[in-house]
Amino acid sequence: MMGMTARSVEFAGCELGGLRWTGGKLSRTRFDSCKLLGARFENVTLDHVVFADCKLDYAALSHVRTVGPVLFVRCSLREAEFRGCDLTRSLFEDCDLGLADFGPGAYRGCDLRGNDLSAISGAQHLRRVVIDRAQLLQ
Repeated sequence: MMGMTARSVEFAGCELGGLRWTGGKLSRTRFDSCKLLGARFENVTLDHVVFADCKLDYAALSHVRTVGPVLFVRCSLREAEFRGCDLTRSLFEDCDLGLADFGPGAYRGCDLRGNDLSAISGAQHLRRVVIDRAQLLQ
């Protein structure tokens, strides 16, 4: 999908493996229990977007920009890649981030509390994120 905008849309139980969303904007959109294995989001603006109970394993988010709250709740993001993203003030709650790769980007205020960060790559790029004291050891 190139340059497509979605407003006030709910995707529930969808099989969206291999989805390619380039450009455009997602606003007030919810992905609930969707399979987005290997999905690619490139140059997309996210505003009030929720991913709940989704499988985003092997997904690639490249130059994604948040302008409103973005929540990843109980999602699997195994081996997902984040490159050049602005995930400022986004939230990852109870997610599987095993082998996720956080490349250069803006993560200020990104809330990663309660997630296992021991197997992520690119921790040096996660400046000014919100974590628990116990996660400092990870």
